[in-house]
Amino acid sequence: MPLAPEDIATIRALVDVDAEAVRRADWDTVTRLFTADAIRFPPNQAPIRGRSAMRAWLETFPPLQEFAITADEIIGCDEFAFVRGTYVMTLAAAAGTTAEIDRGHYLGLLRKQADGSWLWSTDMAVSELPLQR
Repeated sequence: MPLAPEDIATIRALVDVDAEAVRRADWDTVTRLFTADAIRFPPNQAPIRGRSAMRAWLETFPPLQEFAITADEIIGCDEFAFVRGTYVMTLAAAAGTTAEIDRGHYLGLLRKQADGSWLWSTDMAVSELPLQR
């Protein structure tokens, strides 16, 4: 059975909460939006498995000046949802330097929880920009 409109609305709200928490560097909230066994595939890095590893990785994230994500497509069924979207982030510039900007695409798989909420179980981001060498 396809996702109900209320599930799609709940998932869109989760994407918004996630983006706002990232902007504030609220890593407690970000990690709570993932299942305990979640896996994240960040660009140009090894996979990150589980909430504690994800939290440790997030703690090393550079300060952000701006961050935005979209949810361009949400499809799924009773217990699973797939989200495809874009991201843009600007890393805060240190004194005397220019801000670094990254943009790209992400794919995420969410699982519906027993209480009706949705949590990310897999997340993968791909930058559009070439690696800096």
